Amino acid sequence: MENINRILSDFATVNEYDGVGNDYRLYLLSENTQEDICKLIKKDIKATSHDTIELIKLKEWQRDFLSCSFPESEEYWFGTIPHGYDLNGLKPKEFIIEQLLTVFEQGIEDVYLVEVDIGDYYACSYEDYVFKTNKGIYYLSMQVHD
Repeated sequence: MENINRILSDFATVNEYDGVGNDYRLYLLSENTQEDICKLIKKDIKATSHDTIELIKLKEWQRDFLSCSFPESEEYWFGTIPHGYDLNGLKPKEFIIEQLLTVFEQGIEDVYLVEVDIGDYYACSYEDYVFKTNKGIYYLSMQVHD
């Protein structure tokens, strides 16, 4: 997982611009795959009882990941490829998918798009996903802040 987080961090850094910061990371929410995912996320982002988390199960997660809710994300968030990276003809988000498949070793059971509605600031724009795997519940967060 260290490798994918380095890759995500490199993309986040090289695609920042004046006044805008990016935070892209993948981390384990729980090794217990039976835990309530919404409760895990609420605890992780320190949401209140008034805040809502909606999980949208992605039937074809790889396709849906490429056609996300923020269509310009490929351009703005991944438009510049970090120095030294060879994506082997893949688009950046296709490359990220390849890295995710490597991390999870094909053990992905379900993938959810996360919609966050909190009364306070969360991010300018974001794409958050939950990967339920045979090894645990993981959170992929790609956020843009200004």
